[in-house]
Amino acid sequence: MRVHIMAPLAALLPLVRALPLPAQTADGKPPAQVPARTATVQVMVLGVFHFHNPNADYAKFQGIDVLAPNRQREIENVVAQLARYGPTKIAIERVPAEADSINADYQRYQAGTFALTRSELHQLGFRLAIQFHHTQLYPVDFQSGMRIDSVMDYARIHDSAFVTRFNSTVSEVVKLLDRMQREETIGANLRFMNDPANILRAHQPYADMTTVGAGDGYIGARVVGDWYARNLHIFANLASITQPGDRVLLIIGMGHAPILRELIRSHPGMQLVEPLDYLH
Repeated sequence: MRVHIMAPLAALLPLVRALPLPAQTADGKPPAQVPARTATVQVMVLGVFHFHNPNADYAKFQGIDVLAPNRQREIENVVAQLARYGPTKIAIERVPAEADSINADYQRYQAGTFALTRSELHQLGFRLAIQFHHTQLYPVDFQSGMRIDSVMDYARIHDSAFVTRFNSTVSEVVKLLDRMQREETIGANLRFMNDPANILRAHQPYADMTTVGAGDGYIGARVVGDWYARNLHIFANLASITQPGDRVLLIIGMGHAPILRELIRSHPGMQLVEPLDYLH
């Protein structure tokens, strides 16, 4: 039987696991032990809907007015729950180039001269940061385009079944989240959005999209690859602000959560903290 030298490493792992560990190496020394994972940084990824509803994403939502008195009380309750995590740093979905202007607004908020806007950066980020006397917030976003329209244009000609599935999924999600935002508290919405089962469901359309154009330009795989690349850059920015002992809270759109959570789980120096442990 021919053995392909370039066989994927993953395919060889079951064989490696099945082999008994030697009592000693060829030079008579005990085999080296794999170092135990030592996570020194805790990270909570809080997936959110965009409070100010810019409708910049492919799915368009009606949104709610988070400045309404009842919504403000709901936000205060969420902030009180998240405060139990005790974050040492708060990371936000804005690019690092905006750090100076964001933190200038934060300093004015500390001085009592800045009125919070509808943005989750202000409603959650500023409110939490001031409780813990943070001197700044940390923007970690990375902007890059995700050309979903190009995938849809190709699929309308070559893969109409995907178009039907994708549009149906988007329609169902928009209806569900619009209803939840109207009828449920902001805390209930955040609990729903940070449930691991719902995070997985939110990622499934991307996996489906990768199949569009397989063998013929791979348009789906290339566009989803752009989405992964953006999140890899976000993770790199996030990792760059951490120090041993940090408890980081990342406030970011729910769509980013699946990839970022997996990267945090995989990083040897990080521990993923579940938002549902604090949102009750």
